[in-house]
Amino acid sequence: MSNSPNPTATEPFKADGFAVRCEVLRLSAQPSGSMLLVQFLLDCGVAVLFGWQYSARNAVIWISLIAATTAYRALFPQRLPDPLTRDNLPGALRLHTLRIAVHEGAHGAAGILLFDPANPTNQLMIGVVVMAMTLSSVFSVSYFAPAMQLAITLLLAPVIAMGVTFGAPAMVSLALLGIGLLVMVWRLVGDRARQLEENIGLRHNESTLREQAMAGLRQSQQAQSDRLRFFSAANHDLRQPVMAMGLQAEVLRHQLEAGEDQVTVQNTLAALSRAQQALEGLTNQLLEIGRIEAAADPISPVAVALAPLLGELARQAGTGRVRVRCPDDAVVWTDAVTLRRILGNLLDNALKFTPRGRVLLACRRRPDGWRIEVRDSGIGIPPEAQDRVFGDFEQIGNVERNLQRGHGLGLAIVRRLALRLGVQITLRSAPGRGSVFGFELPAAPKDAPITVGMGLAAETAAATAQDARPLRPDLSVLIVEDNAVVADSMAALLRLWGARAHVCGSAVEALALTTTLRGFDIALCDIRLPGSIDGITLAKELQRRAPTLSIALVSADIDDATQDLASLRGWQALRKPVQPAGLRALLLHAQA
Repeated sequence: MSNSPNPTATEPFKADGFAVRCEVLRLSAQPSGSMLLVQFLLDCGVAVLFGWQYSARNAVIWISLIAATTAYRALFPQRLPDPLTRDNLPGALRLHTLRIAVHEGAHGAAGILLFDPANPTNQLMIGVVVMAMTLSSVFSVSYFAPAMQLAITLLLAPVIAMGVTFGAPAMVSLALLGIGLLVMVWRLVGDRARQLEENIGLRHNESTLREQAMAGLRQSQQAQSDRLRFFSAANHDLRQPVMAMGLQAEVLRHQLEAGEDQVTVQNTLAALSRAQQALEGLTNQLLEIGRIEAAADPISPVAVALAPLLGELARQAGTGRVRVRCPDDAVVWTDAVTLRRILGNLLDNALKFTPRGRVLLACRRRPDGWRIEVRDSGIGIPPEAQDRVFGDFEQIGNVERNLQRGHGLGLAIVRRLALRLGVQITLRSAPGRGSVFGFELPAAPKDAPITVGMGLAAETAAATAQDARPLRPDLSVLIVEDNAVVADSMAALLRLWGARAHVCGSAVEALALTTTLRGFDIALCDIRLPGSIDGITLAKELQRRAPTLSIALVSADIDDATQDLASLRGWQALRKPVQPAGLRALLLHAQA
């Protein structure tokens, strides 16, 4: 997760100054042998003219300087660093400026070497020639404004200084015009450089936007492909237990009609139950992925004591194969629920792929926090498959998609949860030598109150202990559920337990029970009901009419807000799909 500040709306359309300067330097440093040759030939003509009119010796000295700088620029062009970086670009620009300054300074020496103090005509001629060189250089020497402004100054300043100091009146006037030309050319160079940079910036922006659009298109196509693959795999794995349940139900019907023995029927029921558990497990994992990607559960960092949490997870595994190695003072700063879900999935994965041997939950101190690892001695993961294990529906060594070995979503959930926490899950593994999944969390502030995280274990233990207690024979339950199959199944189970069940298919139907409403002990209300009255509104009205009536929201729409509302009003909340043990614990709580 990036901690960089969010860009403003205009930033994507601003040119990168570094990229623009790099482009300007590349354009300016391009070899220009033909232009240098033409310029040198013109310089030779100027040298011949003033050598004949004024001083052959001075003309030879000047053209020799020009020849040397021209040969250097032509034969030894500037080699730019590859790649150009923010560190080496300033040096490359300085070198370019120096090369241009030396070349144009040699041309500017004409204002001294070819200036004839005794001949006003020759003075005017050299002034005009240098000014012509200046205008020519503006459009041909460089595109880098500082280099050009320095070069023009070195080109014009000598003839201006000589004209003002030693020139005839006409030359002094021309020198003053030269000062004006120098100022004008400085502004012209600056304006041209800015326009060039804007054009380069626009081109870069267009290129960037085009690349962003193509990247977005590729990302969208990849996301579409990933979604298609995800739902295709989900569809495949959902159909398997559904098909198994249908087939087993048909087998059970024939067995009952044929009067098969109890053992045979129980085996069929066990197979039916396994299919139902596989379907429920996959549904729960898909719902969890949906909630993670929708960020439905906010991240609330607290101080979490690791030793009790790891011990609780080891006890919940119930196999006796899970060991814990964790210092008592290990306390991390993170979201407790998300951490539990990550560790639970990693532990479940380790046990699943470790048929024999032990699993270790370990914690070690790090300079800025604690490193938590889940180590197993199982089948291991080959190097070429380690990048794929966190993918959706990825199961190494289960190509046949045997649902008894899971659905390949546990580590996909871990990846999503870790992303929400901003941690990186690492993996070390080798075939036949087990696997080590690990991640690091920051240490909690010393003065933060510690969350131990034992709530779920306590609730599970309480539900298990209560499961053996009988329901009160006259317990009366109002079921408000619009799905007839769910309502009938729930009512049948309650009657099997000895309770009295009454089913209503809507809130209106439930509210019509004016005279008999006080005879119920508990109302089980679905949240999504037909009509304008939902389950929460219904629950409030039922509680108003019958204050002693226990209320339980039984729905797939139980989120944190609904759970908080239920706790605030003294209601119970049970998320679908409902397990018989959970429903029984709910009824036992209502009759207490």
